[in-house]
Amino acid sequence: MRQKEKLKTYNPALLLPAYFLTDSANYMLTNLKYPRKIIFTLALLTMLFLSLAVEGAHYAGEATGYILLQVEANGEAWYVYPINGKAYYLGRPADAFKIMKSLALGAKHDFIANTDIFPERLSGMILLDVEQNGEAYYIYPENNKKYYLGRPDDAFKIMRELGRGVSNLDLANIPIGIIGEPLAFFDIHKKVLLANVPFTAQAPFGDWADQRQQDGCEEASALMAVKWARGQSLTKDEALKEITGISDWLLKKYGEYRDISAQDAVDWIFKDYFNYGKVVLVRDITVNDIIEELAKGNLVITPMNGQIMHNPNYKAPGPPRHMVVVRGYDPAIKEFITNDPGTRLGELYRYDATVFYEAIRDYPTGYHEIIKQIGKDMIVVSK
Repeated sequence: MRQKEKLKTYNPALLLPAYFLTDSANYMLTNLKYPRKIIFTLALLTMLFLSLAVEGAHYAGEATGYILLQVEANGEAWYVYPINGKAYYLGRPADAFKIMKSLALGAKHDFIANTDIFPERLSGMILLDVEQNGEAYYIYPENNKKYYLGRPDDAFKIMRELGRGVSNLDLANIPIGIIGEPLAFFDIHKKVLLANVPFTAQAPFGDWADQRQQDGCEEASALMAVKWARGQSLTKDEALKEITGISDWLLKKYGEYRDISAQDAVDWIFKDYFNYGKVVLVRDITVNDIIEELAKGNLVITPMNGQIMHNPNYKAPGPPRHMVVVRGYDPAIKEFITNDPGTRLGELYRYDATVFYEAIRDYPTGYHEIIKQIGKDMIVVSK
């Protein structure tokens, strides 16, 4: 498979994200009567939007732009969107067609019709002919040629014919995208930082070869929270004993310790193992929900997609399933303050709040199980 080059800028009148193109905008672009300032603004938006593809490709790797078929399941189809590197579940033909069009770029008719081999920057993209009837074309990354998607059934057939097989494990390591997933919005808040929250890395002495510690983020996060709630300190020796002990106990009682969902972390680790009941799972949260809980004096734990948290201390590409403790928020620079067990440097580690919120993603209990929806959930721990 060819190495992908970085995206380049190009004429905004030639190609624009489809969701920028209203009917009136299409008409103006087609007839070249669009005001210069608005064209310039759309150009900036387009270049900003497309620059994200470099980041997205980093997470999806060589799968970027391809249709992936789950060969170990029932052949479910996924589209890895080059702009953000996320995999979108295609479902039924009508659903797949809707998703593909939602993620498409609008293009001029002459450009589509007169191009045989498309530029590398468009590899894997869906193009919409905005000057005709919105016909959709898939630019196949293997040869950068266009394939007409036609009606939903025809499009679905082409997607499957051009699809590449993928194992459940490889698919599980690609972030999942959802059309219309929530974005971060902020109210005005005061700075808050909960004191005396003990810290431990999930591998307290750096023994990442121990599977229990490598996958011990849920155990470590719960341990920090319970110790805080009970007003207790925590040494490295105690942390190691507890993290490995919780893992062994989970395996014996529940049959799994590696990836633990937020709900199971509440029920199995907090309530059952620690016998601590002042904990609740809150679903479908916003940024402000996290901040408000912190302002009440409560600790927050969030399940994360560590591959898009941009923490340079993680071993690349980062953990696709992770949990962190949130203990503060700084409104002056819009950053969450965390105890992140995924690194020995995780105490009071700061994350941009928008980046952090985008990375929140619950995951099922098991071992690298497929994540088919974005669960913006948090565990709230009170004293």
